[in-house]
Amino acid sequence: MDPRRLSAIALLKRLKKYEMEKDARHLGELRHRMVQLEQQRQELADGISFKTPSYDANFTPYMKQFVPAAKAEIKSIAENMVQLKPEITAMENKVSEKFQQYKTFDIIHTSLSAERRRAQDARENAEIEETILWRWTQNRRLKLQQIEQASDEIQKG
Repeated sequence: MDPRRLSAIALLKRLKKYEMEKDARHLGELRHRMVQLEQQRQELADGISFKTPSYDANFTPYMKQFVPAAKAEIKSIAENMVQLKPEITAMENKVSEKFQQYKTFDIIHTSLSAERRRAQDARENAEIEETILWRWTQNRRLKLQQIEQASDEIQKG
C-alpha cells in the first residue's frame, strides 16, 4: 500500500469528520433554538391560563391587553417553530449523509491500514524466518565440522 494513498485517505477522513461535526454543531444550535421557542411558548401559555382566585381587580385591564398580545406572540412563536422544523430535518439529513461519508472513509482507512500492517508483518516474519534458517544452517555446519574433527581425532588417535 502506497503510504501517500493511505495518507490521502486519512486526510479525507479527517475532513469529512470536521464537516460532519460542524454540521452537527449547527444542528445542535437549531435544536437549542427550537427548545427555547417551546419554552417561550409554554411560559406564555402558562401566563394566559394562570388563574388565581384572589387576583386584584386593578389587574383586569392589564390582563385584557395581555391575553391577546400573548396569544399573538404564541402564534408567532408557533410559526417560527413550523419554519424551523424543516431546517432541522434538512440539517439532520445532512449530518446523516456526512456521517455516512465519514464512515466510508473510516472503513477504507481502517481496511487499508490493516492490509498494510499485515503486509509489514508478513515481511518481518519472512525476514525472521530467513534469519532463523541462516542461524540453523550455520549451527548445523558448525556441528558437522565438530563431528568431523572429532571423527578425525578418533581415527588419528
